[in-house]
Amino acid sequence: MGIFSRKKSGPPSLDGLVLDRTWADGELDAAVDAVKAGDLDGALAGLKAQATDPDRRGLWTSALGEAAIGRSEQLEARIERDGADPELLLWLGQTLVQEAWEVRTGARAKNVSEQRFATFHDILATAKEVVEAAIDVAPDDAAPWNVYQWVAIGLGAPLETHQELFNEATARHPDNYQAHTSFVHASAPKWYGTTIEAMLDFAVQASERALPGRVLGTVLTDAVAEARLHVLSISEESRTKKLAALVKLSSKWEEPLIASHQKWLQPDRVREAPDLQAHNNYACLLKNVGKDHGRVSADAMFGRVSTLPWGYFGDPLEEFAKAYR
Repeated sequence: MGIFSRKKSGPPSLDGLVLDRTWADGELDAAVDAVKAGDLDGALAGLKAQATDPDRRGLWTSALGEAAIGRSEQLEARIERDGADPELLLWLGQTLVQEAWEVRTGARAKNVSEQRFATFHDILATAKEVVEAAIDVAPDDAAPWNVYQWVAIGLGAPLETHQELFNEATARHPDNYQAHTSFVHASAPKWYGTTIEAMLDFAVQASERALPGRVLGTVLTDAVAEARLHVLSISEESRTKKLAALVKLSSKWEEPLIASHQKWLQPDRVREAPDLQAHNNYACLLKNVGKDHGRVSADAMFGRVSTLPWGYFGDPLEEFAKAYR
């Protein structure tokens, strides 16, 4: 081999990366593992313990719902045995939503069979009843209203309905991170909700309204990620036009994203439950920006990579590894 020959480097290592456990919470890790092994008791007790932190409660609800996919009948049996327990109803509602979307898959509507759509809607109709029951037994809880957003998205509810659900959630917890990010997704053009401009305007207002150091101020990242996906999914445009539009979009929102990132990462800020998801968003959206803005968040992720927004551009773990390893 000549002295100027180079050994070809292989793909970046995925060692140490974990998909979709975007939280820094050992108790939640243990609860998710227990649910996947069929043990619901400890997880239920853990969910009940999150009553005083709405954002942590929302994160636990989402994580346990994902872990319990395929176990909704077990949760139903517990409710039949124990009665209308607020956390059991909330957990079952979230699990049914997750199971419904598993049936539908992430494919475009035109590529989903009529049978899949029928099953999807049937499961969501049941989820709607369960979520409404959760609201009845815990009227001050914001969490069921956030789950309701995803029921409404799946059932094709008009934007006015989503606004009402958002208002109900934020009436109970004004700085509710999950309520704001869910409304961003509900109002995305792919659900026939609104325009890109209106979705981004909502996110800008929410970010500006948030106090320095609060994770709510990062909601702009969700809207920009949705806007990027919208540009890439415009089927009638050529690849060249899509890339040009993507560059224009990225340039327009680069400085606002950096500003919101800096506003969030205050030295004295208190850690919040959704932090790792927000770090994922910034690491993904700022990966090509100078001064290592994306690297700051990538290093704060502890190797925990979220499917979204990384999955919009390829395999999530591989996309992260290509950017930062």
